[in-house]
Amino acid sequence: MKIVAGNWKMFKTIEEARTYFAELASATPPQADKVRVIVFPNYIALGALAETGSVPAWVLLGAQDVAAEVEGAFTGEVSPAMIRSTGATHVLIGHSERRHIIGESTVLLHRKLVNSLEASLIPVLCVGETLEERNAGKIEEVVFGQLDTALSDVRLSDGAQLIVAYEPVWAIGTGVNATNEQIEQAHHLIREHLKQLLGTAIGGSVAILYGGSVKPANFASIAGLPSVDGGLIGGASLKPSAFAELIEIAEQV
Repeated sequence: MKIVAGNWKMFKTIEEARTYFAELASATPPQADKVRVIVFPNYIALGALAETGSVPAWVLLGAQDVAAEVEGAFTGEVSPAMIRSTGATHVLIGHSERRHIIGESTVLLHRKLVNSLEASLIPVLCVGETLEERNAGKIEEVVFGQLDTALSDVRLSDGAQLIVAYEPVWAIGTGVNATNEQIEQAHHLIREHLKQLLGTAIGGSVAILYGGSVKPANFASIAGLPSVDGGLIGGASLKPSAFAELIEIAEQV
């Protein structure tokens, strides 16, 4: 099964979100055994969409971030339980913008992941290297380090409880994509490391998505790679027509 996940980032008002899904609902629903669709709206839209039931039944919702604490005096934060109460099933953790712009540490992300699992949310753990780190030959050191800290002492009952998204920072929002060879190599390395961390069975069944300037023009070749289980899409997910095209592509590869 392929996963098509759309990260809206800081876009769309409540009304724009409802309009988006009204248009997306006109697309042919994907076959449930072939494609899983997840959309990550902003917090405001997420709550409103859950109340109105305006999201197609074949679309799962997730949050773009989550607090590292369960509850308490943390102004502006949103807990895993609050997210789960909207009906959302997934949460992004460690997106490159959270790591490199907001400055979130790997230790903080570990707490977010553990608390999300305890709230029955499925974390989508984002990992990836900067251009400087890639040029310095530190891909494995950086990505494996991100995985090691985030998944330290984490025990999963099955691989469906976790999704990993590989997003080379130098290929996000730049229009520059990693080559298929680079993507396949990185995903293979991540797969083997997940097996070491979580055990062969569970580590081998965790879905690994690719994120980085994914669009309809290149998605078929990327999603068709042996080690790629789908895509985490940013800009191309903001237009329902383009997102529907990506879903259709995933169904066909």
